[in-house]
Amino acid sequence: MSEVLVIDDETVLARSMVSFLERRGFPSAYAVDGVSAKAMFKREQPRLVILDYKLNEDDGLELLEWIRRSDPRAQIVMMTGHGDVGVAVKAMKAGARDFIVKPASLASIAAIARDLMLDELGTGPDRTGVERIIGRSSAANSLRTAITGLARPVDRDTRPGVLIVGAAGTGKTLVARALHEASGGTAEGFVCIDCTHRRDDMTLHMAEMVTRAAAGTLVLRHLEQMSATAQGQLLALLDDAAEPPSLMATANQYLSPGNGEGFILPGLLYRVQVGWIDVPTLGERTSDILPIADYTACRIARGNGLDRPRLTAEARARLLQLDWPGNVAELVNCIERAMLAQTGGVIDAQHIRPITVDHSSDEDIPTLQELELGAIRKALGMAGGNVSRAAGILGVSRDTLRYRMEKFALSRR
Repeated sequence: MSEVLVIDDETVLARSMVSFLERRGFPSAYAVDGVSAKAMFKREQPRLVILDYKLNEDDGLELLEWIRRSDPRAQIVMMTGHGDVGVAVKAMKAGARDFIVKPASLASIAAIARDLMLDELGTGPDRTGVERIIGRSSAANSLRTAITGLARPVDRDTRPGVLIVGAAGTGKTLVARALHEASGGTAEGFVCIDCTHRRDDMTLHMAEMVTRAAAGTLVLRHLEQMSATAQGQLLALLDDAAEPPSLMATANQYLSPGNGEGFILPGLLYRVQVGWIDVPTLGERTSDILPIADYTACRIARGNGLDRPRLTAEARARLLQLDWPGNVAELVNCIERAMLAQTGGVIDAQHIRPITVDHSSDEDIPTLQELELGAIRKALGMAGGNVSRAAGILGVSRDTLRYRMEKFALSRR
């Protein structure tokens, strides 16, 4: 009996996924069309189905609905193309548990099998280190890789400074904590200074924080808002410290060295910005929305002694339809509020009420798919049909562009 059924008309890819999953302990099988998929599903009765939306002669959504009717207990993950949020929403409404954006790494596919089948998402102890970064998107994978690469080597006393840059709400302080833990740091050794505060006793406060962070990590949150005077005082404290901490700083944008308000003293900036991490917006990692929502709901339930909550198909679709201008922070806030409103351990669409609401008409906003299609057509026109040149204009590889062209059935002209 196979626990995982992969349905994809690209035979080589399907075989690769099955081989990778089996090496990680998940008995798997694959099918390449609707007929063989139905026969395989009836015979194997898998717990998890990974289903490609684009099948040669068959409709992936229709097959999804057939699987749901045949066995509502089976968990289904829909594979969609990049930017196909509309397809993902339809899949959620039809009963899919999650979705993966193609082309997806084999590691991401194995991770979703682990999370959904072994029920590890949010049910074990709190995550630490790079495991604090929830999600299976390429952006989340890149973030974990960056954190691992900057973790303090074991033969050094102090990790080089790191600047963490990203929009508000993307989780920069969480990234800082993950890096601190990945470097072997303790909870007590992680100390933050909020640079937006204007305290009368700022010098004393900073002195206390530098002492508390000795041999640990001192995080300067919103460094761009620290006054020039406070920067100078902090530099002096760090120079005089018997055990100077490792430095991290967070900012909404990259910083410029200089003197005066709006600049960072060169001595401080050069000490902080040795390594750096770019934190993506939630819009750049849409396939992480559902895993983050699930993890947040489970964490809250566990902390309050409640059973694991269930997000309905309508709630999951609603989460994917929203833009989340407040990024991860807004999504977490929305789930926290939904947990207060839910009844019977079920979160429904009516409970998904983010603070930021877009009142503009959906008819005035093109879909991501329409934007992508328009950009590809324009680039091909500018390049005279030359795929390599068009790929350069779009900032993607030639293979990626060819994949997107095949998806939209575009010719070079």
